[in-house]
Amino acid sequence: MTAPPWLKSAWPNLRAAFVLFHVVALFLMAIPAPGGGMSKSAWADPTVQGEFQAWTERLNDMGADITVEELEDRLWSLATVYMEKRKTVLDPIAPYYRYTGTTQSWRMFVAPHRYPARLHIEVEEGGTWREVYVMRSEEHAWRAEQLDNDRMRAAIFRMSWRPYRRIWVTFTEWAADRAAEDFPEATRIRLRFFKYKTQGPKEIAAGKELDGNWIQTVMLDLEQRR
Repeated sequence: MTAPPWLKSAWPNLRAAFVLFHVVALFLMAIPAPGGGMSKSAWADPTVQGEFQAWTERLNDMGADITVEELEDRLWSLATVYMEKRKTVLDPIAPYYRYTGTTQSWRMFVAPHRYPARLHIEVEEGGTWREVYVMRSEEHAWRAEQLDNDRMRAAIFRMSWRPYRRIWVTFTEWAADRAAEDFPEATRIRLRFFKYKTQGPKEIAAGKELDGNWIQTVMLDLEQRR
């Protein structure tokens, strides 16, 4: 079917307008935003609090008179207004992002993660707990082909943060179903994160044990899943 003459003449301008729209749409979506980080519980994380402390010290060194609490309050107010404005701008374009698959959910790293959380999975056999999976461990590597996959690692990272509690619950249910199949003698499964502070070179050289604590412990019955 031959295009009408008016469309042929208008096509270069229409194409240019579409390309401009596409570039602007991607630019707007790519502007950094805290996203799921807009949560008071996320801001209370030691890593985030460490950044507030560091930036407060920098600002004080430059002559600003501000406390950690004041900096956090001001940034929260600013981020809240920013996210509201951002939503107003992006909502009309949202269908285009979904249709073209151009949403941007991944954020650039803004600071070193000084308090990471390492996933541990154990099963109870004969009344004794046995570790079957530890993140990045060669010895405890149950279903490591799945759990150590790059995409799964990114998901597990989010699960250790409270705003992603729903994903964590879904994952524990999935893991329990798999464990019921793979460990027929096991009666329970325990999943939890060990949250610790990263060590400096001297601490590593001295062989100092990691300083941390267990968080988000979940224990599930396996017998009822068989």
